[in-house]
Amino acid sequence: MKKTFFAVLHLSSYKESVKVYQLAGRVITAITNNPVLFKDLTSRAEKLNTENSKLDGLIRAKDGSKPKNQAIEDQSLVIFNLLKELIIEVNKIADGDKATILLSGFDSNTEPSEHEIPDRTMIKRIVDGSTLHSAKIYIDAVPYADRYKIQITKTPADESSWETVLDPASVYGLEIENLERGVEIYIRVIAGNCHGWGQASEAVAFLPR
Repeated sequence: MKKTFFAVLHLSSYKESVKVYQLAGRVITAITNNPVLFKDLTSRAEKLNTENSKLDGLIRAKDGSKPKNQAIEDQSLVIFNLLKELIIEVNKIADGDKATILLSGFDSNTEPSEHEIPDRTMIKRIVDGSTLHSAKIYIDAVPYADRYKIQITKTPADESSWETVLDPASVYGLEIENLERGVEIYIRVIAGNCHGWGQASEAVAFLPR
């Protein structure tokens, strides 16, 4: 199996608000200063900059009160998730090249490691989609995943009954349509990359309306 370098967060928790803010600032600057290399990430960097500016204001206004501390944590989580999504795209562009990773503002792992298939996906929630009889699935981006697929069934215990209804999809495009109204189904999501597909998420029941 090919050994390669990966961009890493080096953050143990989104609650490290100052470190989250500082890392986001480095990444924004780095991507902005390398517009040709990271041309596909410009809009993501702009969004990250907007959210990071909000966190900056909250940190500056911190007075030790519980409401303001909670607001800082909430905004830090928003940025932490944006960084997790962005790091996947950086790793796709870098394709294991340490120099490219460092140009993005992210740190690189110190030793090359085997490029493995993504970890198991976790569904956060499922809601009604943008059209009738549809479902929108929300997940956290899975490290090293560059594609996702959605499977459904009415009998989750029967592995052979699972049907793939969307493949490939991005973390932002997990929506399926033309479901049967009033008939409960089970949904799962699987993350993948060029090395294969990871383990399917836990099945979550959904009743289309």
